[in-house]
Amino acid sequence: MKKFFIAVIIFFISSNICFAKDVWVEHWNDENVDVYVMDDTIISSEAAKNYFSVSTKKVKDGKLLKVIEWKFSKYKNDMWRYETSTMDGTHTTVVSPENKVFKFCMNKLGWSYEVKEFWVY
Repeated sequence: MKKFFIAVIIFFISSNICFAKDVWVEHWNDENVDVYVMDDTIISSEAAKNYFSVSTKKVKDGKLLKVIEWKFSKYKNDMWRYETSTMDGTHTTVVSPENKVFKFCMNKLGWSYEVKEFWVY
């Protein structure tokens, strides 16, 4: 039994298995918090490329304050919009070109988007 566990440990150390990770994407100065994307939580509509969701961690001084769920969506030729688990659920907000959570996820998904003036399409 001991040899089995040693073999398993050696396998994991020597293999190129990719593990999920939290990726720092930005610092929100107004709240003095860091935002990390939990890259293994990205769920998308791969065929339509018009919806994805992701979880993020809001961290201050190395301590987890809150996990926030984000849902990004786009209807036809309209702008990209989002809502989060901290919003009241009655509306969505237009994605700004500076939204680092959106940019990280779009890059990770390999999807393209276009910025026109202040809007993301």
